[in-house]
Amino acid sequence: MRHIEEYADKVIERHGADIDKLVDRLAHEIHLDATTHDLDVLLASLKIDDWHHQARRDVLVNYLGFPFWDVLTFPITSGRPFGELNEILIDRISPQDAHALEGFDGSESLKGAGFGHFAAFFSRAYRENDYLLGRLHALDRLIDIVCDAAGIEPKGGGIDLLALKKRGFARILDVEERHLTHSKQLIASLRQRVEELGVDELGA
Repeated sequence: MRHIEEYADKVIERHGADIDKLVDRLAHEIHLDATTHDLDVLLASLKIDDWHHQARRDVLVNYLGFPFWDVLTFPITSGRPFGELNEILIDRISPQDAHALEGFDGSESLKGAGFGHFAAFFSRAYRENDYLLGRLHALDRLIDIVCDAAGIEPKGGGIDLLALKKRGFARILDVEERHLTHSKQLIASLRQRVEELGVDELGA
């Protein structure tokens, strides 16, 4: 990876002409210019009276008006002080955000992250570890995401979220245990951790 640019240059040097031929062949096969012309002819030949008014508006705004929209918005979005014109909300499902299973959370819990993120290719136990934790982390995050979207507080919201997560974790372990033959010790440790959930909060 440290020499990727040098490698890419050598590939272009050796195969650049063939790549150019391939691109030209693809352009010929898909007839891009002809397709654009045919679409223009199709839109121009359709009878306006046969179109629903919303369809006419959509075509006008999205197809015919696109070049004008692009000219107006491109200088704005490339200015970088500005963010997205429309707000996009993202809920991340990541081990970095799943904290219910202390000791099995965070990116450091994943075995495949080593060796340039290829470590799990050489070990079934590593793959099983990351697969199982991935399911548990996903459950943890999905419950949090749904409760957040519904405006339910983690404590005092009328739902015992910890108990809900414990049941979910236990169910996943029950289902996967017979399939993950290289993870017996991991599953045993996870079962113990699931049983301990909430005990510390109660002072037991």
